[in-house]
Amino acid sequence: MTATLTKKSGKGRTDGVVSELAAYFHVKPGHQEELRAACQRFVEELRRQDPAETIKTGLRDTRHVIFDEGKMLLWATTFETEWDPYVDDAILTVGFEHFADWMQHTVEWDVLFAWVEEAGGLEALSKNTDNPDFEENVRKSTAGLKKILQDGQEQAASYFNPLGTLTMPQVVKAQKLDAAFQEVLDNPAAEEALAHPALKPLLAQAAS
Repeated sequence: MTATLTKKSGKGRTDGVVSELAAYFHVKPGHQEELRAACQRFVEELRRQDPAETIKTGLRDTRHVIFDEGKMLLWATTFETEWDPYVDDAILTVGFEHFADWMQHTVEWDVLFAWVEEAGGLEALSKNTDNPDFEENVRKSTAGLKKILQDGQEQAASYFNPLGTLTMPQVVKAQKLDAAFQEVLDNPAAEEALAHPALKPLLAQAAS
C-alpha cells in the first residue's frame, strides 16, 4: 500500500503532535565501523546543541540502527513540527555536514552527493559557513533532500507515543514547575501558605 504524503508528517504516521520517520539505507561494503563511529558523532553533536534550539526544530528523538550483518542502516526519528520545516530546521540548526558524515557511508550517498552539488556544495549547506545566504540556500534546496529521504522511507505499520498529546516545550515547562514546587514543599517557611485550601489540588498531585 502506498503511503499518502501529508503536510504534518510527510510519509510517516502521526500520534497526537508527534510524527515518525523511518528511512532505510544500504551500507557501503567495508564501511560498517566508519558508519558506526559517524552515527555516534552525529548524536554527540546533537548533545552539544543548545537544548532550546534543538527543541525548536521539533526533534523528539533520533537513532541509527545497523542491521542485516552490517549491510543496512535504519535512521529513525520522531518530530512534532511539520515535515517541511523539520527537515529545514534540522539542517539549519545542526548543519548538513553532520548528516553527510554518516550518509557518505551509504550507497545512497551517490544520489545525495548529486543533490549537494546542485545545492551549491557541502560548504553552502554547512552551519559554520560565513555565507550570509546560508539559510536562504538551505530552504530553497531541501526539496531534493526530502524526496531522497522519502524514497528510502517506509511508513510504520502502526505507531503509538504515550506523550503524543504534549509538545516538548510543554514537557520541559512541566519539569521546571515540578522542580520549583518540590523546592517549595521542602521549605519549612512555606508550610503555612501550603495549608490554604486553594492549594489542595496541587498537594494532591504532589502526593500521587
